[in-house]
Amino acid sequence: MLKTILTCLMVLVPGAAQPPLEPAGVRASGAIPGFQADPAPPAWLRLDSHLLADPDCRHYSYEAYAAPDGWLVRYIMFPEDREDFREIEQVFLYPKSRGKAERIPPASVQIEPQAAQWKGRTFRLVDRRDLIRD
Repeated sequence: MLKTILTCLMVLVPGAAQPPLEPAGVRASGAIPGFQADPAPPAWLRLDSHLLADPDCRHYSYEAYAAPDGWLVRYIMFPEDREDFREIEQVFLYPKSRGKAERIPPASVQIEPQAAQWKGRTFRLVDRRDLIRD
């Protein structure tokens, strides 16, 4: 809880542009360049979805997609030799402003290079990160 409060305070403090927030112990892998577009997803989306997904693999990717009325977030796990995992892929639907997420079956989402389709709705890719948990 304290970590979440401190993170929120850091976001609100004016100053030079900060790199995107990552949970403690998580960093970009450097193997695949990240991708960012407008509209940039809010910091709460990255942090809330990470808590919900609870990635259990050392190497995973995070993708955020935007629609006028919400956000679609996708996590893909890349298990290494003998590394246990619960799910290879997890997808969540969030309202545009902070709220409760809905877990979406990954098979119901059609992923394209720059977009995702779900129940006739199109979400544009706005953030992709290849991450390593130390």
